[in-house]
Amino acid sequence: MDLTLAFPPLTSTMIACTIFVLIGSAVQVAAGTGLSVICGPFLMLWIGPAAGVPILLSLNLLVSAVATACDSRTIQWPDAFLAAGATFAGCVFASLIPGLSDSALKLITACVLLIVALPRPPSLDKPLSTASATAGITLAGLITGALTVWTATPGPITPAALTRAGRSGSDIRRTMQPISVVGYGGALAWVGLPVARSVSEGPFLLLIATTLVGIGAGYAIRPRTNPEQVTLLIRIVAAAAAVLLVASVLR
Repeated sequence: MDLTLAFPPLTSTMIACTIFVLIGSAVQVAAGTGLSVICGPFLMLWIGPAAGVPILLSLNLLVSAVATACDSRTIQWPDAFLAAGATFAGCVFASLIPGLSDSALKLITACVLLIVALPRPPSLDKPLSTASATAGITLAGLITGALTVWTATPGPITPAALTRAGRSGSDIRRTMQPISVVGYGGALAWVGLPVARSVSEGPFLLLIATTLVGIGAGYAIRPRTNPEQVTLLIRIVAAAAAVLLVASVLR
């Protein structure tokens, strides 16, 4: 995979992408997910999947690592270990698949985003038995790991599995962070870090700084976050991003 990064000058597209990174980082901390959904597709459209995926993985890993350290005492570690192990296995599986084209990566990402945008049927709200919940979390982790390697956009599959297992929203928000550390770390081990020379590039450093600001904002708004409003925001952005990705492939 060619990871050479050629950032364009600071433009309106770059500014928009930076704003999405800020919002996505804050939502990730406040709700447990959101950075990839909110800014990932626009990053791919800006610099392409080959360069965008490793950068998005790096930003996600930064957010998840900080959130894990801050929330370590309240994380449900048995769930985290189960899902993280399955996620890592999914990363290994995806690494065995031949490299996908940019168009395929965009279309896979669009499919994940459409799943995010669709509301869950009421029938999925009934908690599962312990054995079924364990199997569901494991399967969700495997799928999440594969999607993370391919697109850096794992989607809501593991959070949905934890919900079906009867975990509370607060527990899921915190438990997803160490799971994400394993997923994004495993994916980066496969696709590779952004090339060393890109670290000195102004736009990349700007994205890192923006992510850190977003993390702080996420912790500030977390106590006042309405989960339903956050979910609605993520769904709207996911739907719009899916349309843009498909349009970029068809044009």
